[in-house]
Amino acid sequence: MIEPAQIAQIEAVERDAWLDIYAAAPPPIRSALGIVQRRLDDGALLICRAIDHLQFNRLGYLGITAPARAEVVDPALADFDAAGVKNWIVHVAQGADLFNTLCAARGLTPHPRTWAKFIRDNRAAPVAATALAIREVSAGEGGALGAAPAQGCGMPPVVGEWLAALAGRPRWRCFVGFDGDTPAAAGAVFIDGACAWLGIGATVGSHRKRGAQSALLAARINAAIAGGCTLLTTETGIPHGGEPAPSYANIQRAGFAVAYPRPNLRRA
Repeated sequence: MIEPAQIAQIEAVERDAWLDIYAAAPPPIRSALGIVQRRLDDGALLICRAIDHLQFNRLGYLGITAPARAEVVDPALADFDAAGVKNWIVHVAQGADLFNTLCAARGLTPHPRTWAKFIRDNRAAPVAATALAIREVSAGEGGALGAAPAQGCGMPPVVGEWLAALAGRPRWRCFVGFDGDTPAAAGAVFIDGACAWLGIGATVGSHRKRGAQSALLAARINAAIAGGCTLLTTETGIPHGGEPAPSYANIQRAGFAVAYPRPNLRRA
């Protein structure tokens, strides 16, 4: 059974990674996309007005180290409406019971997709073979980092320009899988003390099922361990019965275990 202290670490490192992703957006992109990030008690509000997608419009991480407060939750929910986004979620970590109660009292109901929060220790990553060349990229190669997630997730090119700003940024290590000179897959790891969060993982459709994400997971795990991390975390959606779940399987093969399911809530 996972301890409350570990839940606090897992949620905090993910929260801080996402706050930094939003903070990294260059001013022209921040303005064009309507990017807003705000720390709220022990949680965070993330809004990207121009991309009406739940990955970019979220309220979460509240109620872990201090009771969630209505005077924080209500203005945050109002901010989604003010931004004009309809596809937003509130995620509630295990143990954040008061936060869950506040959300229920405001008419929020479960989203069909629950995310699994994964955790692993600092054992070396399993060897993962791929035909792609996995390489860490620096600030001058940010374009290669951003290209694969934007294409692989069907996002506009400006998202790739945004994510490119993470390459070379403090606390980030960024990896790209190249097919020759073409960036075909990417992933990043955010390192904060003894904790690391793995995210921004995506593969261009033409290069899937070639071991890219397993190799990128291994590269990021080993980078985090080399940086002194002893707790590594990531997340993905829990598959429904009979649904293909390559990300879920890749994460487990990389040595992660489910720490807890984290429900997503939305307006009914």
